[in-house]
Amino acid sequence: MSPVRSPGPLSRIGVLLFSGLFALVFGAGGWFAGVMPLARTLHAAWLVQSWQPVPAQVVSSSLSVSAGSEGGSTYKAQVRYRYRAANGQEHESGRIGLDPSGGADNIGEWQRDWGERLAMARDRGEAVTAWVNPDDPSEAVLDRSIRWPLLIFRLPFAFVFTGVGLVAAWVFVRALTGAGNQGVPVAGARSSASKGQAALWLFALFWCGISFPLAAVFWLGRSPWWVNLLVSVFVLVGLGLLWVAVRQSLLAWRYAGTGLVLQPSPPRAGETVDVVLSLSARAIGESVGGVGGHRLRLSQYRVDDSGSGSSERLVEQFVQIVKTMPDPGGGARWQARFDVPADAPTHGSRRSGERVDWRLEVLGDGETVEVSFDVPVASAPAWSTTGAATPDRFDRRARWSREEPIAGPAEGLPVSQGPDSSHSPQWPATVSVRETPDACEWRFAQPGWRWLGALALFVCAVLTGLWWREDPLSSGRAVWLALLLGLGLHAVSRSRSLTLRDDAVEVRVMSWMGTRTRCLAPSALDHLFHKVLYTQSGGSGRSTTEFHAVHARETGSGPAVRLTPGLAGAASAVAVGQALQVARAHRSGRFSAGASRSDARSGWRPGAGWVLWAAMLGVVCLRWAQ
Repeated sequence: MSPVRSPGPLSRIGVLLFSGLFALVFGAGGWFAGVMPLARTLHAAWLVQSWQPVPAQVVSSSLSVSAGSEGGSTYKAQVRYRYRAANGQEHESGRIGLDPSGGADNIGEWQRDWGERLAMARDRGEAVTAWVNPDDPSEAVLDRSIRWPLLIFRLPFAFVFTGVGLVAAWVFVRALTGAGNQGVPVAGARSSASKGQAALWLFALFWCGISFPLAAVFWLGRSPWWVNLLVSVFVLVGLGLLWVAVRQSLLAWRYAGTGLVLQPSPPRAGETVDVVLSLSARAIGESVGGVGGHRLRLSQYRVDDSGSGSSERLVEQFVQIVKTMPDPGGGARWQARFDVPADAPTHGSRRSGERVDWRLEVLGDGETVEVSFDVPVASAPAWSTTGAATPDRFDRRARWSREEPIAGPAEGLPVSQGPDSSHSPQWPATVSVRETPDACEWRFAQPGWRWLGALALFVCAVLTGLWWREDPLSSGRAVWLALLLGLGLHAVSRSRSLTLRDDAVEVRVMSWMGTRTRCLAPSALDHLFHKVLYTQSGGSGRSTTEFHAVHARETGSGPAVRLTPGLAGAASAVAVGQALQVARAHRSGRFSAGASRSDARSGWRPGAGWVLWAAMLGVVCLRWAQ
């Protein structure tokens, strides 16, 4: 039996409040803004088919215009017309269309067209056709056709809002009656595709239920071409979501009925677990194995669900080639054996502020995960006495402050792994080395800064073009242009280098805006260490790359100075650090007596871009002064 988790009272109260509020707001919005108007319109369209046409005289008419909250205008056509029914009695009415409320709107041209038409009939004394109810001659309407743009506009309220309200009401009733408080299994043979398809379909239908009708309203109206193009993007996104949902459902159908047997059950930390995965014939026929056969992977994920979203990272994995056995039903049984780490935390527990997920994954080509199943890993029996004090090896917060010393290179290190380490397997491709008789220099590529600078300059150019007719240098907009220009000039031209001389280590950051130099004594290379500078998530957050920076201290306990930007992986940082140490050993004793040393000083000096930026600010200040 898999362990269960039951929600606490505070969680139940939160579910009640949240679902009750959603049920009330969305349910009321869907009923009053969607279901009721749609029902009245369709019912009226059915009734007026049997009404009789009679000539009517326009007594008065008007077209009122109201300013909207977003700068647009809403219109409302109003009229009073007189007609004579079949029984000879005269009646007056003010109803134009099928909608009995007759409110103002800006959907299409219906209101303005009828306002102009009725005004023309009033001024010329021309008759208009009214459709009269033969059973009640006091009822009449001028337009018995359905306003399709208005009807389409109400569809999201009728279906999407009402659907959200009904789902929220269902959750509220389950939480109120306790039907959902019996405990949720932590693990089972239900695949990840099956668990995720409901949420994916709900999101896809919610998106399409709003974007498709609104796009139809704009397409049927007289909107500019760029507005139609913009709403078409939302339609394409909706089609993409539907395609992803269909693929997810097909994947769930393929792996439906898959059985998962674990021995022992549940698996415990520090023990060996035998896995038997029973797959149907359709799952076997679609599965793609890697080199050497089909593979299963036991993985530990850390899921950060503290915010509004949920990001996950793969922290530990064990891959095995499966042993395939035939199944009497036409499928196959995949068998594999995994050693669970001794410090493995319990599935569903929390470590370092993150939720722990153990999953058994079916791998395809290129380490892609076709489908996964939860594995209810339990802690070792002695966890309560000894494991609680075991540090978490995958604590992301501890990694940010952990300083890992860089040991000196081994004796006899080849020159190719010294100053010029481009042949080292761990050497990062973003670092180049240049050695001269006077110094050894390491240059670091800055692609991220290049992209940021190009984006800033592009935005600056676009805003300048949009504001050119309005004299951008005479308003507060010039401040934004100056900031974007300064950021763009700095980021596009930014470069970082590290120069080692016999008397100093220079860390230099240069750009068109200026140069900042930090000088250290060569003895600082005796105290090198690296630590995480930032991380970058891979596809769907399944893998995370750590970027480490090399730091140095002039004394063992002094302040640290960062020598390099972020380098992909700890091995790259160690390779660069050891190359610095080897270069220092090679350069010792190079200085000749009587020669002049370079003037190495820490500080900052402006560049040509700074002059251009300051000149632009000066022009802005002069224009403001005028």
